[in-house]
Amino acid sequence: MAKIVDSLKKLSVEHDTRKYDNNHTTIKRKKELTLSIEETVSPDKNYILNVCGTRSDPEFRIGTALSDRTCVIYSVGETLNRISTLTHNRSRIVGIKFSPTSKNILYTATNDGLVTACDLRAKGKVIAEFKDVTEDGKVKPLCSFDISPNERLLAGGTEHIGGDAFILFWDIRHTNSKLYDRNTLLGGYWESHLEDVTCLAFHPKKQDVLASGSTDGLINVFDLKQPSEDCALTYSLNTESSVDRIGWLSDDNLWCTTYMHSLQLWDCEGATPYAKFDRSDLVVSQNNDVDNCYTVRFHASNVLEHPFLLAGSSNVKGENLSCLNIVNDRLEVCYNMVGNKQLVRDSWLHEKSGSLVTVGEGGYINIWKQAETTLLQQSSSHKLVAKIGTAKGRDRHHRTKPY
Repeated sequence: MAKIVDSLKKLSVEHDTRKYDNNHTTIKRKKELTLSIEETVSPDKNYILNVCGTRSDPEFRIGTALSDRTCVIYSVGETLNRISTLTHNRSRIVGIKFSPTSKNILYTATNDGLVTACDLRAKGKVIAEFKDVTEDGKVKPLCSFDISPNERLLAGGTEHIGGDAFILFWDIRHTNSKLYDRNTLLGGYWESHLEDVTCLAFHPKKQDVLASGSTDGLINVFDLKQPSEDCALTYSLNTESSVDRIGWLSDDNLWCTTYMHSLQLWDCEGATPYAKFDRSDLVVSQNNDVDNCYTVRFHASNVLEHPFLLAGSSNVKGENLSCLNIVNDRLEVCYNMVGNKQLVRDSWLHEKSGSLVTVGEGGYINIWKQAETTLLQQSSSHKLVAKIGTAKGRDRHHRTKPY
């Protein structure tokens, strides 16, 4: 219990007792994120499927992946400045990420089983390719990928193919010269998921810890230092829903959004999530219908005061977008976002400036910033409580299988 309470403190997931007396009242603020920049990426109104960015300051870069297989990269300051357009992709883009160590290197993964690294200093020239080069020659279509924080490993999650769903691993360090003559594929896992591997997330501090999510409903956590897949599989969490996105909250905690537009918060040692919110919990306005509500992404940073879930809804008045945080075991609006024109597909947060970037089906890049807050009442005390089920460790038969 102490561990979970500590986790909630770090995340600002507050469960408010709200006991009122003459000396204690509550804080209530009316908050907004204002639309700072809006840019139409494609005049043909192609969807923007993914967005990523760099951590540089004061100017930073964002990369966007479009439904026409192109990637458009911008420099962000007071305005957006388009610096490159990449047209080398031959298949649908399933992920896009900047190098953890360089703002000039952009990785893209495509459904045809290929991950490429492009150098933005050389007009987007492809400087590395990562693909499955096993003897059978069959392409394993990718659904997801991630890069370790030290940029040593690249992991790719595949569709369910030939009875298996793979997590493939490449060694990025061996890509400095004669890239196309090298086999940098280290191997893979194929026994831990039964369906498409939809998301991968390296731990931000533990370089050899990887979490994976799948349409089979499982979130698996691997210790990549171990000699076999069985040994590496440290935790397996059953969300009972198809996993859409995952991310790390703290050392042993994960967030997860599902294709049913639910949010779950997990401790790796838990049998059940310690917080769970269904699609119906996204309804925060009388104008919203539960079937028109959707999740975008959970942002675990405190840069906007609290970790928050970005969620949207569509109604006759247009496309609504809000930041929701967890108070009193429920989702409440912490920021309204006025001016959104599209169904949002992805978001990214630049922590140093507090800029929230959203992209979506209208082909727009929107950059939102915190507006002035209005204090309406005085402060009150808060209390953190949480419950979690316990799970006993599993005995597994360990076996070593070469890839």
